[in-house]
Amino acid sequence: MSEKINCPFCGNLIDADALRCEQCGALFKEPELPGIKFKEFGPFLAIDILTFGFFSTIWFFINGKAINKLSDGKRDCLKLNWLVALLAINGGFYLFYFFKQAAFLALFTLLQCIIYIALTYRVLRIIQKYTLRTYSAEIPFNPHYMLIFNILYLVHYIDTYKDRVYHVHEYFDWKSPQAIILIILLIIIVFVLRFYNELIFLMR
Repeated sequence: MSEKINCPFCGNLIDADALRCEQCGALFKEPELPGIKFKEFGPFLAIDILTFGFFSTIWFFINGKAINKLSDGKRDCLKLNWLVALLAINGGFYLFYFFKQAAFLALFTLLQCIIYIALTYRVLRIIQKYTLRTYSAEIPFNPHYMLIFNILYLVHYIDTYKDRVYHVHEYFDWKSPQAIILIILLIIIVFVLRFYNELIFLMR
């Protein structure tokens, strides 16, 4: 039987190694997602813009192992690893057709967006389960932001993880400066993709 102590905030009897008081919700350890790199939204956004969005793909490979460690079962790891493998395969086809057929390039661009959405959802679910298991907190995510911004929303979600666990609410406000920046960036990405497709079409 584990040792019991009183919560220093409300006096409720809790396990000595508990991370959170079930009665008052007080945390006894700062919430974190160990091992995840490039989780600050600002630097990630800057690098992603400088690499024309290519860093978004690299980010999943850099953090794949750390995210797998957060999962509570082989099924989540398997789903994540399959999606990362699909992203790598699709990226290879994308580079192969970059200066060739515009139709195929557009197809692989669309597939890449779909894989990003699936990967973002899978990582968010892993983080949700880890948080519930570790800190007894259910933190929501906005499915609309996930569909529109996918990895940008994911990195913002991770960047604000501590506040989300402490306050347990949907942290992202569509009227916030971050949301406006993301919307502008999305518009720029769409125009850049159209420009690339037209340029490749003219070079044929």
